[in-house]
Amino acid sequence: MKDGFFLFGPHEVFRIFHYGGLMKRLLLFFLAFSFGHPLTVSAFEPGHLGINGFISQGYLVSSGNNFLADSTSGTFEVNEMGVTFHSRLNDKLRLGLQLLSRDLGKDGNNDVRLDWAIGDYRYRDWFGVRMGKIKLPIGLYNEVRDSDFLRPMAFLPQGIYDENKRNFMVSAAGVGVYGHLPLARLGDVDYQAFAGEGDCGEDSGQVLRFKNMVKQTAQQEGLGVLTKFEPDNQYVYGGSIIYNPPLNGLRLGASFFKGLSDFEIELTNSLSAEPFKTDGSGGLDDFWVFSLEYVSSEMTISSEYTEFTSVRELFGTPMSPEKSQGWYGLVSIRPLEKLTFSALYDHFYADKNDHGGKSYEQMGLPSYVAWRKDFGIGLRYDINFNWLVKAEWHHVDGAALGLDIFNPGGLERDWNYFVAKASFNF
Repeated sequence: MKDGFFLFGPHEVFRIFHYGGLMKRLLLFFLAFSFGHPLTVSAFEPGHLGINGFISQGYLVSSGNNFLADSTSGTFEVNEMGVTFHSRLNDKLRLGLQLLSRDLGKDGNNDVRLDWAIGDYRYRDWFGVRMGKIKLPIGLYNEVRDSDFLRPMAFLPQGIYDENKRNFMVSAAGVGVYGHLPLARLGDVDYQAFAGEGDCGEDSGQVLRFKNMVKQTAQQEGLGVLTKFEPDNQYVYGGSIIYNPPLNGLRLGASFFKGLSDFEIELTNSLSAEPFKTDGSGGLDDFWVFSLEYVSSEMTISSEYTEFTSVRELFGTPMSPEKSQGWYGLVSIRPLEKLTFSALYDHFYADKNDHGGKSYEQMGLPSYVAWRKDFGIGLRYDINFNWLVKAEWHHVDGAALGLDIFNPGGLERDWNYFVAKASFNF
């Protein structure tokens, strides 16, 4: 082991996994380029590739409502497995990719996917370029949301890091720029900007919710039965600025995201021989996150605030946009080196201008689908450098953030969920 990573030669790497299709071609290209390219700096070991990864398995059970899966009866469909390959070719250029398999209810189903893959050229500290499938810098933690070791609780706060939107917002095929700017006695600034094409995924909660909307609207208007529904990913772009003031451990940030996906829709009606073909679209407009984090040797305090607009168009008609609002506060205390206690309050409103849910009541829905107020307490224990376990309990008031996707039979206002998780990192 060196610098926390295992180093293997090319023959050992090919014996670790067998990937098919696109995954195999990408891995072969990455390995061939890494080992075939001459290394110009003696500090790097020629002919070697860094590999690290993680495996985590959880158990989720809830009362009152299903949460992200069929959780009222308990489920083990809560896991992530990832392996990262990385190689530094010289002091400015590096390559890396991560293959990820995850399962969260209907999302993922443990298919192996390319989570990210980049070529990263750092010209100077103040400017660098990344190309490929890049991670998106939304809030403080979106870029590391798949690593259980880098967060105190099993899930990131849902008001900001909604798991139903994960696939759309975690990475994009495109280009990004970044840099580090010193400000003398005032501290320093890290910036990023990106543009590309997102990947909302066919099994994500966001796509399932739009699909259910199409089914309901088609049924109400007598348009037929949904027989085809395919996402067609469009653009994403945005950026972030993180300010590191002279006070050690403090970070302040602001980030922006905008993205859109189209959907190909086909309906079959018994009164017509030809299917009815149309399209729809859905996305996030002006998604802002404002962030604060303070880290000391014994405590971490973080809080983030978001506002964003959900935009949708169905059967050629734009739907009324929703301006949503959310924030959270999270405190983690480490009384012992290996033990962390956390307390979370996570608050979200589907409509910033209708906290009480009156507009939802007018549509025949319960008012509490307009909000989600989550209070959670958790415990994390780091057994050693490689292993950790977590357990946490949450009480939730409200049913916003797509909870109807997992509860077609109806929703409860007050409900609870419990998560236990074990993770291995190498």
